[in-house]
Amino acid sequence: MRSSWLKRLRRFLSSRFPDLNSLREARRTTHPNFTFGDLNLDAALRQAKLGKGYARTPSTKERLKELNEGKVTLPPHSPWRGDYTDWVADPFNDRNWRFQFHTLRWINPYLWDALAGNEDSKAEWKRIVRSWAHDNTPHRRARDEYAWMDMTDGNRAIQISIGAPLIDSDDAWYINLLVEHRNWLLEDKNIVQGNHGLHQNLGLFVVSAVLSDETSIYKAIDRLTTHILEAFDDNGLTDEGSVGYHQMNLVWWRQAQQRLELEGYSFPPEAAQRLDSAGVTMGHLLLPDGTMPQIGDGNRGKGRRGLHGFLDQVNKGTIRDTDRPIVQHYKNGFTVSRSGWGETRPLKDESHTVVRHGRDLLRHSHDDRGSVHIYTAGRRWITDGGFHSYQQNDPDRIYTKSRLAHSLVDIPAQNHDITGDVPVILTESRSDLHSVEILDANFDTASWQRRVVFLPKQDIWVIWDRIEGANEERVQQQWLLDVGVVAEQLDETTLSLHDRRNELHMQWLGTQPNFDITRGDPKSNSKRGLIGLRWKDMKPTTSVHANFYTKDVESIVIISLQDKPSETIKLINHEPMESFELKLNSPEQMSRLKFQKESTRLIPDL
Repeated sequence: MRSSWLKRLRRFLSSRFPDLNSLREARRTTHPNFTFGDLNLDAALRQAKLGKGYARTPSTKERLKELNEGKVTLPPHSPWRGDYTDWVADPFNDRNWRFQFHTLRWINPYLWDALAGNEDSKAEWKRIVRSWAHDNTPHRRARDEYAWMDMTDGNRAIQISIGAPLIDSDDAWYINLLVEHRNWLLEDKNIVQGNHGLHQNLGLFVVSAVLSDETSIYKAIDRLTTHILEAFDDNGLTDEGSVGYHQMNLVWWRQAQQRLELEGYSFPPEAAQRLDSAGVTMGHLLLPDGTMPQIGDGNRGKGRRGLHGFLDQVNKGTIRDTDRPIVQHYKNGFTVSRSGWGETRPLKDESHTVVRHGRDLLRHSHDDRGSVHIYTAGRRWITDGGFHSYQQNDPDRIYTKSRLAHSLVDIPAQNHDITGDVPVILTESRSDLHSVEILDANFDTASWQRRVVFLPKQDIWVIWDRIEGANEERVQQQWLLDVGVVAEQLDETTLSLHDRRNELHMQWLGTQPNFDITRGDPKSNSKRGLIGLRWKDMKPTTSVHANFYTKDVESIVIISLQDKPSETIKLINHEPMESFELKLNSPEQMSRLKFQKESTRLIPDL
């Protein structure tokens, strides 16, 4: 009788409160009873062999020696001697160091030494992990905010999971720590966007694989699939606003794909195709010399090999499929143009242009929309301020992200809304002409339009800037030149840019500016004229400001390798702010470059 009554009560409650059923299911999912017998040690060993910070490398032995000598090295920082279990340590007052410290990836040399049979390394790995668990779980009582910071949590979940082969049957604390990470990463509210979210979901996948938890494995795969389609636009460009981080994302997503395959899973075809497009895009982003344009956070290193076949071809300087497009326009804010793929000259001698635009991208982008990057004659000429560090209040970090560090137009007396959109209002792609035009209406009263036109057969650039509503305030057209490039004013309208081998000319037509040419000084309070080439390494270079003081400004800048551009390029049929033509005289052909509000055309003179 009593049993029948209880059954009726449960049915009543379930009908009146249907959410109770889902709540019970959620509790079963979030708080299952995992045991030592659930540990998939083979999965842990498979996952340990993949990824920087986890796999054994040639430097693992040296790092182990340092750890045994009492030193922790978290590149690019200097070695630190201190208490390995001081979980509020911050010896360099650096957020990146704290982030790395709490990932526990630095204990990985102990893992590999322990797997080789060293009992002391096994004991030390377990001691450090158990100490971290004691001081930082549950997450509400963590001693440092970085302990459960997004991405830190996912990286650490992988590191502790691959240590499962070191665990003994009575190490209940370890099972509890895995479950704590699994439960934390299962909560949607704890997962962020961008590459940090990627690392979080990879952490969920690995910890779930080691716990033999299929439900959470599929949750991680579902999130990763959604994420990859959001992280890369239809043509395969990431939403980080950074070339360096596009490459890093490509590396991380390839590793994600491999991690799934190691356990017998895979991405759906659409996600896999998007990842393939990201590899092709990286090939388009690379400069002709195989290095990365320094846009957003990140250095200017070489493209990484082994990520995609086309990318490898660009790195080697030999393109097998030269029918590939030479203009790519990406929704995530880059338009990339080049003169060719090495059909008639070595690939490294081709020209390459990048123009930034679009919505405000978070994470690793800078305030650079409207800026232009130009590479030609085997080197970078016009670039931006590069990258310093992740220390948000550091003056060098503030500068490298600011408008001052980029080749664009600024109006110092007016505020500029960095969150506003900078849309593309015109694109043209023909064999004889590439163009992109942006509109920036994010100043207090002024608006700025910039059309960048590139003639691939002549290696000529024309930048047409129109600024309306400046109220006779100073309009600052900024050009940051690459390290090693010197600027010299030849006359009232022309600058010579030169290094030891080549010379580029910039000629101003339309409204004439006053030129302010400055050489950067790392010791000065002013950061103008500096470029961060790599982590906390600021180098001096040349900054050119073309300053205008009229209410409405129209600037026509011609950039070319020609010796005397003023004699070979003439401005004709000029309607200020509306249209104009450039008469191009060359030994091969006479032509006119016709600019109108809605089009640009190159017309041969017969």
